[in-house]
Amino acid sequence: MRVVLSGLDAAAWSLVALQVILEREGHTVSVVADVPAACRRDRPECVVLSTVLGAPGVDVLRRVRADPALRGLAVVIGGRLKNTRAELLSLGFDEAFPVAAADPGGAVAALRAYLADQSRRSMIVALARPPASHIVCRP
Repeated sequence: MRVVLSGLDAAAWSLVALQVILEREGHTVSVVADVPAACRRDRPECVVLSTVLGAPGVDVLRRVRADPALRGLAVVIGGRLKNTRAELLSLGFDEAFPVAAADPGGAVAALRAYLADQSRRSMIVALARPPASHIVCRP
């Protein structure tokens, strides 16, 4: 799965660790600053916004949702979030992975499971579409 990863905080050194984790899972990861431009260029299946200091990411979400070329693109957020998961979902995020102080790896595990599920869904959709060689046109 192609994933665009972006940090919402200046202390985004954790992006490197998250990128390594996702790449080990088999995802192709681009770490970017300008999310909409990168998404138009790279055509990912998912945008992962990572935050350390609780930045909401709503401005990035709105820019992605306002771009007709990015319609249907999954946008998820994880990290130390100021909003609850329910609030973030109501704002339009497809999923939110808050980091709990007692279980910092829990958010990463939940993100990995989410992306694995999305990959399976993408594969099912791709397999459901017949290859062009199977399309027969008759006069």
